[in-house]
Amino acid sequence: MRDNENPGRRASTDLRPTELGSLDWTPGHDRESLDIIYQHVVDAAAQAVDWYLAAKRSNKRWARRLRVGAIILVTIAGVLPVLSQIFESAGSERIQPAWASVALAGAVALVALDRFFGFSSAWARYVATGQAISAALGQFRLDWQKSCYQIPPGGLTQENIDHLLDLAKTLAMKTDELIQAETTQWVKEFRETLAEIEGSAQTKK
Repeated sequence: MRDNENPGRRASTDLRPTELGSLDWTPGHDRESLDIIYQHVVDAAAQAVDWYLAAKRSNKRWARRLRVGAIILVTIAGVLPVLSQIFESAGSERIQPAWASVALAGAVALVALDRFFGFSSAWARYVATGQAISAALGQFRLDWQKSCYQIPPGGLTQENIDHLLDLAKTLAMKTDELIQAETTQWVKEFRETLAEIEGSAQTKK
């Protein structure tokens, strides 16, 4: 489950767990129960991939805007002193070099906003996590098909059922682990950024 309190964490919908419900494992119904489990874990992983794909778009836009803005302001800060000397030599009204400090301060502010809301870092985390879940999902589908192909003509054995259930469990656990790892990283980065801001504020008092 995700929260939408921080703009760096927004997506179209939250990730929410779905109920699997009770299944019938009596002979003749076991294959249907396996199909339900297969669809359940596949849907959960696919939902997570879709969430990260949707969430990364907003972070990508904001990260690019803030970083490009910072680059432009840094460039302006570097050019202004040179332009000031050029116009002064040409007899034109001089550009105050102090504006370079203003532009540099603006660039620092944009970078600070990016770090505070975590747009750039979230963009990278979302891409990595989405790709990792997608890779796990693709591997699961191949392993599941391979295991189904090896089912004897007489039907499912207990060994077949246990193996397929283990595959489904592995995908579900892998999906949860990747989501938890990404969320833990976000919390860590957010706390570190808050600590840096508070430390900087206390230093300036």
